Amino acid sequence: MENKRRFEYITDAKTAAVILVVLLHCMLFFATEDYYTERAPYSSGTVEYLSNILNSSLVSSLVCCSGFLFAHSVLAKGRTAGALVKSRTKRLLLRYYLYGALWLVPLYTLFDISCWGREYGASWLESYKSMALGVFSDHLWYLLMLYWVSLIFILMIPLIRKDLLAVVGLIAVGLAVVIELFCTFEYFKIGQISTYLPCFFIGVCFYRFRDKIEGIPTPVLWVLTGCFFVTTLFYQRVADIHFSLYWLFKAFGAVFMVLLFMGLDRIPALAKAREVKVISFARQNSLTLYLLNCPFIYIYFRLLAPLTEDNIIICVLANFVLSMMSLLIMAWLIKLCKTRVLRVIKHEQT
Repeated sequence: MENKRRFEYITDAKTAAVILVVLLHCMLFFATEDYYTERAPYSSGTVEYLSNILNSSLVSSLVCCSGFLFAHSVLAKGRTAGALVKSRTKRLLLRYYLYGALWLVPLYTLFDISCWGREYGASWLESYKSMALGVFSDHLWYLLMLYWVSLIFILMIPLIRKDLLAVVGLIAVGLAVVIELFCTFEYFKIGQISTYLPCFFIGVCFYRFRDKIEGIPTPVLWVLTGCFFVTTLFYQRVADIHFSLYWLFKAFGAVFMVLLFMGLDRIPALAKAREVKVISFARQNSLTLYLLNCPFIYIYFRLLAPLTEDNIIICVLANFVLSMMSLLIMAWLIKLCKTRVLRVIKHEQT
């Protein structure tokens, strides 16, 4: 069995991506493009440019890391297709409906937050129906998208185990093209998976060739990281030309994040930062932090925007700090409740 600690850089990349997603969401209120229905009355082209740099790498890197861990489960742990379907259904699909029903719909309805799939003034019934169909999902769209992507690769486990990665890649990209060109189905985020099938495949390849990639000399690794970072700077100008370029730059962003944290993993002082309690907690609960984040961001934006007036930097940073503090507290409370419930169950069984 491989030493799990060997892949700490994957956990680091996932955690950093989640934290930066929170920052990205705080910034999008001030983008010139209408990412949110609810947004500031003033905007900034600089904020939108920085947002696009983050957007080019964050979600795609999360999907890439998921592909890496998926390959580890298949090739090292020998997990069966049935076991993986069960675990992914529990981790992704059930979480979508749990957080959607108990967190997303109640808060968005109580505070009347508008977003894609939910108009201002939507009733509880309308919100729950839209959420159940995967139309109103806001940030939880990621769970549905990753669930379908995972199922597709679970079907290709025999090919992965036979090391037919070229065939797997062709199928993944071919299916992505078909979905991109012909899928108009708006429910359950099935139409969103095309961009991320290649990113998941890259994660599988990262795991398959991890020995060679991890063996890259540090100076060369930093040069490669820099080259992939440069691609994120041109994402805004190039990605809209054609969907294939959009996919390509998303893939480049994912590779950049993984290589970056692989390089940082080689710096002892930075590697020790994992032992800091807050960082350690965030690494263990990164998915929970992601699932809780958007309602806080909307609520704090409403409070801060009138106070900060047109000072975008203060509003974004204050929103980010307050949101992260709230997320960490909520994640700690959820973990505490889980621990106590498990203790009660264990006590009753003995």
